[in-house]
Amino acid sequence: MKPNPSPPNSQQRGPRLLFVAVLFAVLLNYPLLAAFDHDGRVAGVPVLYLYVLVTWLLLIAITAWLARSSRSE
Repeated sequence: MKPNPSPPNSQQRGPRLLFVAVLFAVLLNYPLLAAFDHDGRVAGVPVLYLYVLVTWLLLIAITAWLARSSRSE
């Protein structure tokens, strides 16, 4: 019997997760953080805090989606 080859998507998970990590490292780095560091507020929350929170939540959601989609195939 021949062993079952792994699905093509599972081989792409590593580079995709690496891309997501690099993307969010750039998004949470100084130049973009400085762009959001001003006195503005959205619903009483400072813009910088909101940017970091939303970016962090997106990181978690995209990582979970990539891990789940590669596992289900």
